[in-house]
Amino acid sequence: MSQFICLTAAWLVAAETDERAEIITAFLAEFPFSQFESQANWLKAYANKQDIDDSLQSIIQKRIGDFCDTMQWNVLEEENWNVLWEKHFFDPIEVGIFHIRAPFHPIAPQNYTEITIMPRMSFGTGHHETTRLMLQEMQQWPADFLGNKVLDMGSGTGILAIAASKLGASDVLAIEIDDWVVDNAKDNINANEVEGVRVLHGDACALVSINEGFFQVILANIHREVILADLSSYVRCLGSGAKLFLSGLQQGDVALVRAAAEASKLKYLKTEICGDWVLLLFEKSAV
Repeated sequence: MSQFICLTAAWLVAAETDERAEIITAFLAEFPFSQFESQANWLKAYANKQDIDDSLQSIIQKRIGDFCDTMQWNVLEEENWNVLWEKHFFDPIEVGIFHIRAPFHPIAPQNYTEITIMPRMSFGTGHHETTRLMLQEMQQWPADFLGNKVLDMGSGTGILAIAASKLGASDVLAIEIDDWVVDNAKDNINANEVEGVRVLHGDACALVSINEGFFQVILANIHREVILADLSSYVRCLGSGAKLFLSGLQQGDVALVRAAAEASKLKYLKTEICGDWVLLLFEKSAV
C-alpha cells in the first residue's frame, strides 16, 4: 500500500491566512507536492512519501521557516487518504459545462457534462486555479478538440484528458511521470467511460516516437521549469495551426515562458489569470 506524507505549516495570525498560504504554496510548488489545502491558520501539502526523504524535509523546512510559526510532518496510508478526501477536501465544482465530482457525490445536475474524479494523491480536481483555467479555456476552442488528437502532459488525475475527450477529441494521449498517478488516471478514465484516451507512464522523452505535427492540441499544466525544458518537443509535435495551452505558471513566469515560446515560432494568443496563477495560449503558425 502506498504511503503519503503531509506537511502542515501553521501561523498565529488568522488575518494573514491568504498571504501566508500563497507564499508558502509558491515555495512548496518547487518540490514534489501534489495537493495543497489551507484553512484558518494553516496550510497542508501532500506528497508521495518516497519523494520526500529526511534531507529534503530539512531543505523544505528551511525554505518556508520564515513564513510559518510551526511545522509538522505526518504519514498517511492510501486508504486513510481516500477517507480524508471524502470527508473534508473535495466538494463538487462546476467549471463552465463541466460538473466535477467524486464517485461518492450525487450525479451532476441536468445540462452539465459530468466528470468523475477520485483524486487520491494526484493533482487535478478542478479546484486549483490552474486546473480551472485550463478547463475554462479549453471550452473556448471547441473546434480545436472536435475529432482531433490531443496530448495531455503531466496529466495527474487525467481530468484534462477526460475533458478533452468529452469535448469531442478523437484520440487523447495522457503522459504522467509518476507511476502511482498513472494508475489513478487510468481508474478515472475507466470511471468516465471515455474512449480513445490512453495513459502513458513517462515524460517528454516519450514524444520522440510521435510523428512531427501529430497533435492539434497540447495541454501542459506543469511547473515552469518542465515547460521550458520540454517546449521544443511540444512545438515539434504540434500540427500547423495547433494550440498549446500552458498553465502551472505564476505571473512572474509569463515573460520568460512567452519569450521562449515566441522564440520557438509560436504565436501568442492570450493570457488568462486566476489569482496568482496564469494560463498562456499559443498557436503554431502555418509554415
